[in-house]
Amino acid sequence: MFYYSRRLSFLFSNIWRLFTLFAMFRLTFILLFITNKTGNYNDLFYALWIGLRFDMRLACFILIPIVIAFLIPIYNPLNQSFFRLLSKIYLKMSILIIILLYGFDLGNYSYLDQRIDISSLKLLENPLIAFGMAWESYPMVIILFILFIVVYFVWSNIDKTFTILTNRPKVFNLSQSIIGSTISGFIFIFAIWGTFRQYRLLWSDAHFSNDPFIVASAINPILYLNETRSFALEEFNEEKTRSNYDLMVKELNITIPNSKALSFTRSISKRHIKDQPNIVVIFLESVGYNRMSRSGNPLNPTPNLDELSKNSIFFDRFYIPMVGTARSVFGLITGIHDVASVETASSNPRIVDQYSSINALDNYEKYYIMGGSASWRNVRSLLKNNIPDINIIEQDQIDYPRLDVWGISDNNLFKVAQETFENSNSFNPFFAIIQTATNHRPYSLPDDVDGFNIINVDKSILSGAGFDSQKQYNAMRMLDHTVGEFITFAKSSSYFDNTVFLFFGDHGTSDPRALHMPKSDFDLKLRSYQVPFFIYSPKIIKGGSIRSDVSQLVDILPTINGLAGNDYENRTMGRDLLNDNIPIDPLALIINKKMANQHIAVIGRNHYLSMSNDGTQIQLHELWSDEPLVDVKDIYPEITNRYSARLEGIYETAKYMLYHNQKIKLEIK
Repeated sequence: MFYYSRRLSFLFSNIWRLFTLFAMFRLTFILLFITNKTGNYNDLFYALWIGLRFDMRLACFILIPIVIAFLIPIYNPLNQSFFRLLSKIYLKMSILIIILLYGFDLGNYSYLDQRIDISSLKLLENPLIAFGMAWESYPMVIILFILFIVVYFVWSNIDKTFTILTNRPKVFNLSQSIIGSTISGFIFIFAIWGTFRQYRLLWSDAHFSNDPFIVASAINPILYLNETRSFALEEFNEEKTRSNYDLMVKELNITIPNSKALSFTRSISKRHIKDQPNIVVIFLESVGYNRMSRSGNPLNPTPNLDELSKNSIFFDRFYIPMVGTARSVFGLITGIHDVASVETASSNPRIVDQYSSINALDNYEKYYIMGGSASWRNVRSLLKNNIPDINIIEQDQIDYPRLDVWGISDNNLFKVAQETFENSNSFNPFFAIIQTATNHRPYSLPDDVDGFNIINVDKSILSGAGFDSQKQYNAMRMLDHTVGEFITFAKSSSYFDNTVFLFFGDHGTSDPRALHMPKSDFDLKLRSYQVPFFIYSPKIIKGGSIRSDVSQLVDILPTINGLAGNDYENRTMGRDLLNDNIPIDPLALIINKKMANQHIAVIGRNHYLSMSNDGTQIQLHELWSDEPLVDVKDIYPEITNRYSARLEGIYETAKYMLYHNQKIKLEIK
């Protein structure tokens, strides 16, 4: 019979083994993360059916070079021992790399709730930090041992398949050979095509559900990683930017427009303040708004931050555009949304040269204080290249022990900040950014913090409050505790009375649904994008007020310049929250990669409008509805049209500004 062919037997034996391996990884993924499921089991089974076809495609793809070799006599592994050995090495190395990528994918999803794509490889820019975080966050010895066992088992099976090629050939006639090759060819092509339809099975077919876990269960991470390579080419579109310029003139309140030069610059003259205040910006690592007790969180994880915010101007509708600390660093420093599609803007050498109005604080001493290394995500270049007089204080300069991969503990980081501010000999005011990191995987907690004790809470109660583990809950409490201690010490210092503190969460996290929040917080994944922001200065700013107009990360830099009272050029996409007029309907930009169908969006007072990057698939959602996923664009066509136009303008302008905000001074004509 035709299946006696050694070549066909070898190929299909390996395809079956690889398919089984990939299917096992798929089932492992589902079993590990099924608690994230919000859709129904019918959708999950359908996702599994799609995913298994992707797995079969990958198995066939891997064998294509050997199939080609079988068709060329001089390279045929059936007859040439050298090419048989080369084929074995190729298969084993391919399998090793793929198994490691599957392991990386499982860790990436555990960390970010996302399968790996081309942007995930940017986590490996600094392999020591990436591996260090993994080592301290996960049982890496056990994981590596399991992966080693898997590799060994699969390699052993590959060796067995190569004995097929050295067996004595079984006699069969030409017609059987032709029939066998034809049938096998059809099977092979169908396995790659994946469907009986006119168009082959696409990665977008996995996006049939609104449940991100269901979609993730349908994706093959290796194929998806390859598909997203093209995303790296996405940049700005000048034509679209020009077509939206008039709209952005109104959006940004540009008083002297220049459509020819596509200038977004506004010259700002503020009242001059005789005794300029010190300004301290504090990154609250991984703190979403739903973490705050004042949001209704029943576990009271942030008593100190809540007390400070009650005596502050508190913004309860504040958003960041895209999840990632490095993206928030860039947005703060430049005032431009980091909408770079693959790598963070700070990591792109074509983007790193940026104008920053922090330089308008020309009479200020400037500090950037972090517990780790400023080489992370190229932050050092972003800062020193664009703010030459900034003094970076990082782990290598700090005489405190390293806690984990992110450097020293936040408790010691605030001690460094306090010592720096108290010991400043300058008569000038200071501007400082303090970047915390302890409230981040691996959630390491120091042992020597006075007044802090670990609290154990039932897992179901933790989950209902939006936490996924005891360590995460206590890390949040630790950050809150260290902030409280820092402010207590600051109050006894001479600099305190003339200092303005700005606190903001750099991003939220993808955790269980927080039951005290509106349904949209979880269903629309706003938990990752809505963060606390408040301005605290009891001697300078009257506190105790809440601002509920929509505000966003890029508003911080203009607000800082307003507090300093300097004249400056506003080239940001933000507004001075304390001095500028509040727009009638301010919007915040969101690049939502947490939803099943990734999209760009704007959020307003009552609605959330999303669309794909090319402007299609527009949907409008009501934020306070019990069914926020329902599309209501047909009910509110005016809001849909207005928001979609503004979203396109904001998004296209942000992409353009990333490449057109160099430090060379722009002329306003």
